[in-house]
Amino acid sequence: MGGLMQDLRDVSARQIDVFRMVMRLGTTNRAAAALHVSQPAVTQILQQFEARAGLKLFERARGKLVPTPEAHALMEEVERVYLGLDAVQRKIAALQSHEETVLRVGALHALAASVMPWALAEFQRSYARTRCQLLVDSSKALREALFQGVVDLAFLGDEADTSGLNSSVFYEVPAVCAMPAAHPLARKTALQIHDLREVPLIGLSSRDPAQQRLESAFAQAGIAPRFAIETPYSATQCALVLAGAGLAVTNPLVAREYIALGLRCVPLTFDLTFRALLAFNPRQAQSRAAQEFVSLCRRHIARNLP
Repeated sequence: MGGLMQDLRDVSARQIDVFRMVMRLGTTNRAAAALHVSQPAVTQILQQFEARAGLKLFERARGKLVPTPEAHALMEEVERVYLGLDAVQRKIAALQSHEETVLRVGALHALAASVMPWALAEFQRSYARTRCQLLVDSSKALREALFQGVVDLAFLGDEADTSGLNSSVFYEVPAVCAMPAAHPLARKTALQIHDLREVPLIGLSSRDPAQQRLESAFAQAGIAPRFAIETPYSATQCALVLAGAGLAVTNPLVAREYIALGLRCVPLTFDLTFRALLAFNPRQAQSRAAQEFVSLCRRHIARNLP
């Protein structure tokens, strides 16, 4: 069977189409109507096909075409090819409509607690048939997930090792001081670093680059800060602030999610930022869905920061 198809290397797709239609419909007239060509054209193409194949595919008896055993054998192979082509066409249609697309996103906790919920919800409104997976982990774990193909893109901390990845700064936003709305400092339009001298603070992990930059700013100002609690997550900082445990210099994208609960975010007069990186595996092309998702994330940040 495979040998028959091997002999058809010089046969055109049009000739195979005509052969298949004649076999399925039984006459050259019906095949011509289905293919929107003339009956003589079908007969000519069929003869060319037989000549190229070097096979007698039809007996001509009383004006009718009678398929030979070779024709039936070849038709089995042709139908298998067409079934494969139909499957390819269905797959293309499914991908175009995003029916079978899976978007796999990796994100730090800060982004998972702020930008991701809004961006994913908006993304689903436009890509309802795309299934989304959100992996929340450390920068180190997300880097490995990119290399292993577990995620399509990842939002990492600025401390991440991005060697071997395509990466860029996704955002750099000025820190804010989060406090209960009733706190005396909440009346200020901006805080100087000396305003935080005697205030109990909720800090991030000492390994966090933003926390290290904050401690460096205190040291340069000659201030010994009172860090009462340390936590790795900006969202936990905000929850602790609302519970009355202290104030927190934190990520504004996370803090704004708690404003409706009574949190007040006061800008700082000294330079301190939070940064995140966007990273891709260079060996994996990005889908249209992934590109659109990143655009949605950027638009959300632009809308929600002053």
